[in-house]
Amino acid sequence: MGQKTFWNEKTVYKDQISIAQINLGNRCNQNCTHCHIAASPKGNKNMNSVTAEKIMNKLSASDIRDIEFTGGAPELNNNLKIFVENLSKQNKNLIVRTNLTALDLSECSFYINLFKRNKVKLIASLPNVFKEIVDKQRGNGVFNKSIKVLRKLNKIGYGTNGLSLDIVYNPIADFLPPDQTQIENDYKQGLKDKYDIYFNNLITIVNSPIKRFKKFLKREGQLNNYIELLKKHYNPATLDNIMCRKLISVDYAGDVYDCDFNLALNRKIKNWENIKFWDINFNNFRPTISCDNHCYACTANRGSSCHGVLIKDFDVKKNVKEYYGEKLQKTSDLKTNACCTVEAIPERIKSSLSLIYDEIKMKYYGCGSPIPIEVKGLKVLDVGCGTGRDCYIMSRLVGEKGMVYGIDMTKNQIDVAQKYVKNQTVKFGYKKPNIKFIRDYIENIGKHFEDEYLDIVMSNCVINLTEDKEAVLKQVCKILKFGGEFYFSDIYTDRRSPDPVRKNPILYGECLGGALYYKDFDRIARKVGFTNPRVISKREVKINNPNIKSLVGNIKFYSITYRLWKLKGLEDACEDYGHIAIYNGGIPESPFKFELDDVHVFYKGKPERVCGNTALMLSQTRFKKFFVICGGFNEHFGEFKDCSNVSKDDTSNSTDGGCCE
Repeated sequence: MGQKTFWNEKTVYKDQISIAQINLGNRCNQNCTHCHIAASPKGNKNMNSVTAEKIMNKLSASDIRDIEFTGGAPELNNNLKIFVENLSKQNKNLIVRTNLTALDLSECSFYINLFKRNKVKLIASLPNVFKEIVDKQRGNGVFNKSIKVLRKLNKIGYGTNGLSLDIVYNPIADFLPPDQTQIENDYKQGLKDKYDIYFNNLITIVNSPIKRFKKFLKREGQLNNYIELLKKHYNPATLDNIMCRKLISVDYAGDVYDCDFNLALNRKIKNWENIKFWDINFNNFRPTISCDNHCYACTANRGSSCHGVLIKDFDVKKNVKEYYGEKLQKTSDLKTNACCTVEAIPERIKSSLSLIYDEIKMKYYGCGSPIPIEVKGLKVLDVGCGTGRDCYIMSRLVGEKGMVYGIDMTKNQIDVAQKYVKNQTVKFGYKKPNIKFIRDYIENIGKHFEDEYLDIVMSNCVINLTEDKEAVLKQVCKILKFGGEFYFSDIYTDRRSPDPVRKNPILYGECLGGALYYKDFDRIARKVGFTNPRVISKREVKINNPNIKSLVGNIKFYSITYRLWKLKGLEDACEDYGHIAIYNGGIPESPFKFELDDVHVFYKGKPERVCGNTALMLSQTRFKKFFVICGGFNEHFGEFKDCSNVSKDDTSNSTDGGCCE
């Protein structure tokens, strides 16, 4: 009997396909020693326009959302431009795997701006931060050209301002990559210090013993030793996450493979050898995955995939998806009230709420009531909309001439939201829908909206669930018009939480694990362009569940509703320029008094002294027609001492309130 392997002890099947990896061919401007495709400038197996059109039509008609383009160098195939321009219009998540130097070629340089316009995610190869190592592996001059292109990408926003740029690391010899987190820190520090270059994530990939790398191992007499090394580090826990379960790889001719490695070996999907990609019915597609010794590269240690390790210390997106998509079926399933509104519903939204279908309300989770006033005719986005409760409230408040968008990554929730669009349109008495739902990660909102497009962005207890909160706030700031606002509720702490709290799956799902220390939030908000955060309301989250209480210890949690203005001229402190503000009334929801935040209340007809920041918030936003502002910015009278930096809701645990410190 032969030696047992993981694939003859456990048959591995494909799941629902969510990623299509389109290999445009083996032509490349480089000739790397480790290339598993054996691509080169002489590569002659490249996709033609007829095949590209059939693949594009199939992708357009399918539910596959994530589409990657690879090669070779995909930029050297003219069909890439057509793929990007057409599929980006269909809210597909487009990813291009680039060797960087292809973008330095005169005939391919246009792709940089094409990628930016269509918000394509880039995964770039840079196997080391040292020039001599990269050039030895990839060819003389490759490192300097790669640095040149990375600088161009940084300049237009990749890795620095909302556009996603990941870098791929793979070893140059017969060893396994080090811990992904540690090497990512080293890469970021090295590239920043030496070249002032920034990127989002580092992806470590284990070299697969096939094609050109296999020949290298044979020459060195290390092939058997390397395969034994992979087997020694085999981790059965990776099998549930291996990329070939949810991925289909398509070659230049339209033939299908379990992964890019099987494509390189010309091992088509078992029993689908004679069927092209465009002829597959994905509703009935669960083939057995073909495995061999090279598959140990994907299952060693924490696993390896085109997007890095398979097993992370704590996978935020996966945890949130499971918690809100599977574990929670209704509001009462929550273990705390952190993600559940306990505030009284304002009278102004009760009439709208009564018109919303019960299923939408039953599966709603939120920690505040972030429904701004005076929104008629505006364009609004709800970030992390869930089942769409707040979206539908806003749909009625903005009226038929307004427009509301909702974005959420959880399929179960967004399906409920989309299910009622037609019925709610009829209930509101509209001739056509003024609402649209998008299923995607909120970290990708910049893909779906042009800069300075929206009047208001709102969110209800969702930012704490994201991994990169700064990136989300930065994108929100970009897509808001000047004079627009981010009006939202979220959970915050009175101190920084330790790892056992931040990485606990239940605490994260309950909106506690990902809660920011409120001072850190303030720093991030100011950094991305929201210079003067204002608190509207604040309440302490009471934790009565004894198990949860024992996990969080002395940490206090607060639900805070903020408004962040995108305005030119805001200062980082409250300054006195002698401004007077008078509220004239006229806002239907606030006929006699207007509350800007928890320390600035304006009574109709009563003059109030205000700082320069408050004067701008009242005169350069949608509220300007309701106020008279006396004074300008010609003369400065020093610090505005009448502003308070203590939230009146809780003076013992103050959060920066009306104005700055």
